[in-house]
Amino acid sequence: MNHTVNYINKELGMSVEITPVNQRCIHNLPTFLTSMYSLFSGKIHEQSVIFARYMPEIVLAPSNYAKHERMLRQVFNDPIIFVFNQIQSYNKKRISALGINYIVPDSVIHLPELFIILSKTAKKDHGVIAKPLTPTAQTVLLYYLYNNKNDLSYKQLQESLGMPYPTVCRTIEILKASNLCRVVGSRDKTIQFDVDKIELFNRALPLMKSPVKRVIYSETVPNLSYKAGMTALSEYTMINPDVFEHVAMSYDEYKQLKDYSTEDNYLPIHIEVWDYDPSMFAQKDVVDVISLYLSLKDNQDERIHYELNQIIQHLW
Repeated sequence: MNHTVNYINKELGMSVEITPVNQRCIHNLPTFLTSMYSLFSGKIHEQSVIFARYMPEIVLAPSNYAKHERMLRQVFNDPIIFVFNQIQSYNKKRISALGINYIVPDSVIHLPELFIILSKTAKKDHGVIAKPLTPTAQTVLLYYLYNNKNDLSYKQLQESLGMPYPTVCRTIEILKASNLCRVVGSRDKTIQFDVDKIELFNRALPLMKSPVKRVIYSETVPNLSYKAGMTALSEYTMINPDVFEHVAMSYDEYKQLKDYSTEDNYLPIHIEVWDYDPSMFAQKDVVDVISLYLSLKDNQDERIHYELNQIIQHLW
């Protein structure tokens, strides 16, 4: 936090001092909040504030920060100022639109509640376009995120993922256009990624979609399916499973099913039909962590968000 304090002092021409918040207040907060944020108290222009330094490397949706702000405000009754190590332009705009107070040292002081907004000219953000990734582009990205080799040849992708060569070519063009990779070579082309995996994941996250195409219901677990949803999350973490069993299967396997319902969600087996085959990245009989994250990231339960962030951070 020293860097943050020095930045505030320099930009606002004032002396700001901070101290860790009272431990009694910490005990009144949910565990997931105290694990995500380091909390400090201070004053800006004689106004008492709480600095909440966000520690995980995984980027949350802006709506999550808004909810966290409300929860922190209930305990501290002072303006909450989030401190981020970095923030991408797409999130900066969305967080600002929510009226959230935040600081990115050496970049932004956005404190609408204190009528203070300072921002340096941002560098062009090469990481985001509005169009989501296609299922095949997402599949190639997952393949890289789960493997150690950086130079992936088109032929290797064709053989490993079972994609026709023209599909591989179109898919790489999508990833390239999204500024997620670059193509090296002319005859024997390979793709390369220039950032570490956690940064690549954060950069790609706004473009990645849940693999769940639809949900159907059954009395029995179908063959060639994998634990998914809350069932899978309970396998990866200590969270309790849902009363229903959740599994995932590919669209091709779904077309072979005969006994299922599209409406009776009280049946014991909830089957997620995926855009891509869950078997490609599954861990034994459980769907992979990244796909699980994408399928549950819009869930409103804070416990689920906490556990999802925990398992993602332990991937790399």
